Amino acid sequence: MDHVGEKLAAYLHRELSGDEVSSIDNHLRECSSCRYELDEARFVERLAGNLGPTNAPEHLWERIDQRLGGGTTEQRMGLIRESPYWNPRRGPAFGVALIAVLGLFGLVYVALFSGESRYQASVTNQNSQTSNIGPVPTNVNATPDLNSNVNTNSNSNTNTLPASTDGFAVETLAGAPIIEGGSDRIGVGGLLETDGRSTARIAVADIGTVDVSPNSRVRLEETGKAEHRLSLERGKLHAKIFAPPRLFVVDTPSAKAVDLGCEYTLDVDKNGDSVLHVTGGWVALERDGRESVVPAGMMCKTRKGQGLGTPFSTEATEAFKKALDAFDFSRGGSTAVQAMVREAEFYDMFTLWHLLSRVSKEDRGVVYDALAQLVAPPAGVTREGILSKNKKMLDAWKVEIENAWFS
Repeated sequence: MDHVGEKLAAYLHRELSGDEVSSIDNHLRECSSCRYELDEARFVERLAGNLGPTNAPEHLWERIDQRLGGGTTEQRMGLIRESPYWNPRRGPAFGVALIAVLGLFGLVYVALFSGESRYQASVTNQNSQTSNIGPVPTNVNATPDLNSNVNTNSNSNTNTLPASTDGFAVETLAGAPIIEGGSDRIGVGGLLETDGRSTARIAVADIGTVDVSPNSRVRLEETGKAEHRLSLERGKLHAKIFAPPRLFVVDTPSAKAVDLGCEYTLDVDKNGDSVLHVTGGWVALERDGRESVVPAGMMCKTRKGQGLGTPFSTEATEAFKKALDAFDFSRGGSTAVQAMVREAEFYDMFTLWHLLSRVSKEDRGVVYDALAQLVAPPAGVTREGILSKNKKMLDAWKVEIENAWFS
C-alpha cells in the first residue's frame, strides 16, 4: 500500500482539490500508519499554536545597552553602519545560515514524522490485538472522525507517553476530599470522593488535569503508557487535557468519553445519565459500537440503558433541544424531526448532519433540505446520494460543515 505522508501537510491545511481529499480520505480509512502520522501532525500544530511572543528579560536589554556603550537611541543607531541589505561578501554567511536552518528542520521532521514513531508503535501493537478500527478524520481542521471506533488495549507494551504507574497526585482545592488509602495520591482501583463542600484536582500523569466538583465519586481505573482511564460514577468533573488523541478516557454508567485533545465538563446524575459540554477541541462519546463526536461549542446527552444522544449547539433554542431529546430518547420520530427542522438555525447545522444518518429514509429528505439552506452541499454531493447515505458524499459535506462551524 502506498502511503500519503507527503501530502498530509497540504491535506491538513486545505490545499488539495476535492478529488485529492477524497482519495486521501479513502486511504486513511485503511491505513493506520498514515492515520496516526496525521494525528501527530495535528498534535504538533496544536503545540505550536500554544506558543506565543514573550518579552526579553530586563538584564538582556542592560547587556545590549552596555555593548552599545550607552547614550541615546540616535547615538546607538549611529554605531550601526548603513549598508545594503544584500552584499556579495555576505553570500557564504547566508549559505551557512540556510544550511543550518534546513538541517535543524530536517532533524525535527525526522524525529517527529519519519519511521515508526512512538505513537505509530502504539497503534501497531494495538492493531495486532484488535481489528475494529473504523473510518478516520476527513476534517482538515484537526477534527476527528465521526465514525471511528478504536479499541485501545491498556495492557499493550507500547511506548507512547511517560506515565506514572503508582497513580495520580491529588490536590485539595476546598474542604476535605476523601481518597482511599488516605494519601495525597489516588492509586489504580482507588476512589476519590468529595462531599458538598469539597473539591479536588487530579494531575493526570503529565498530560493535563481533572477538577472534581462537590458530591462526586471518581475512580482511577488504569494508568499506563497506552491509556489513562478514570470512571465518573456520579457528580461532575472538568478535564483539561493536552495529549495525542485517545490517550485519556472517562467512563460513565451510560457511555465513555474519549479525549481527542480538548477541554470539557462531564456531569453524571444519580440515574447514571450524563451531559457532556465541550469548550475546547473535540470529545468522542462511545457506547456499543456507536459514536457521537462533539466539537467545542456543543453538548451531548447520554441515558443509561438508552445510549448516546445527538450533539447539539449550546446556542440551540429550547424548542430545538426539546425536539432533539424526544427524537433521541422518547421515540419522537417524524414529529420530532419536523419540529427540529422548523426551529433549525445556523449553528444547528452539525446536529442536522448527524441526523442524516440517524433518521428514517422518509425523513432524510426533509433534513437534507434544511441543512442545504444552512450550508450548501459541495460539488459532487447530490440529494439522491445523501438520501442513500453515500459515505463519500456525507464525508465531503461534513468537511464543508466543519469549515463553516469554525469560521
